Amino acid sequence: MSAIAGTAYAVSVPVWGHLGDVTLGRARAYQVAALGAGVVMLAYSAPLPSVLLAVVVVGFFVFESAFAPLGDALAVSLLPDPGRQYGRVRLLMSLSFAFTAIAAGFLYNQVGYGMVPLLWALGAGATALVLVPLTRVRQRREVRRAGVRGGSIGVALAAQPRLRGILVAIALVYVGISGAATFLALRLVALGGQPSDLALSSGLGALAEVPGILLATWAARRLGLRTLFCASAIVYCACIISWTVLDVPLVIIATRALSGVAFAGLWIACVLTMRVLLPQTLQASGQALYQTVAAGIATVLGNVIGGVIYEQIGAGLFAVLGVIGLVGAVVAWVTLPGGAESRAGLAPDARRAGEAAAPA
Repeated sequence: MSAIAGTAYAVSVPVWGHLGDVTLGRARAYQVAALGAGVVMLAYSAPLPSVLLAVVVVGFFVFESAFAPLGDALAVSLLPDPGRQYGRVRLLMSLSFAFTAIAAGFLYNQVGYGMVPLLWALGAGATALVLVPLTRVRQRREVRRAGVRGGSIGVALAAQPRLRGILVAIALVYVGISGAATFLALRLVALGGQPSDLALSSGLGALAEVPGILLATWAARRLGLRTLFCASAIVYCACIISWTVLDVPLVIIATRALSGVAFAGLWIACVLTMRVLLPQTLQASGQALYQTVAAGIATVLGNVIGGVIYEQIGAGLFAVLGVIGLVGAVVAWVTLPGGAESRAGLAPDARRAGEAAAPA
């Protein structure tokens, strides 16, 4: 089910990127996605047969796939100095996720999971409402296909050939992360973990993203996006490999603090890499490419590979996933922007000049 949903996610994200850059605008496309996700989640609470519930899950991922790329595109396009300021915006996501996940875990201990669709629908409606002022912000839409297939996604890949190698690196690292995230929950349950333990695992990881984002924002400017990505990937993969041998839920949960810091570094590195390599008019498409690979294709591969291997060797799966992620770090070292290129691309004045001169 996770692999099928991941496939739906991977197919949908490029469409949202095109809608955000070319058709609806980023804020309006985000509103449509939020309202669609809310409606689908309400349908999930209905007494439907399991087959129809599976269809609803896939539909949810189609709409939810728009959130990260469109949100990041809005942030890096509207902030005057995204190299310094994007991290402060991204902090809000980590904090809200952490507190909500932990609170929801203890709530579901008492009332079960029936509250999930209602809470989701309320949050989606509030998101659509908050986006209303941003729909009035004028957005440059100068993307012309010029014979390139694939809409704005095709234009982005044609304009920046390096993206292909970067996407391979991202895919390998996130295959390890996605597979580990899915099967870590199963391992915690097998070791006697409760819903609150799963919530603490996710919540602690998200809380650790807060200092991780601050550190990553500094490292992106001082050390470069390549160093930030590779260091974060190595740390996260070390945590994944440790889950092969750790068998105490609280100890595993404690490692999520370190993996949360590393995850923040990867997110910042990927978002700002698209900001550096692509013009403003292609930011939704660039962020969509990142999310297509990281949360779509990698999720499918991580869950398919993980499902087969976990049945055969159990916790040994985490060692395999960690090694796959480390291979991605090697590819990233060859393809991502180095220190000088990162500093030049993230400098606000230079970036504005680059956008003015960049071909549409």
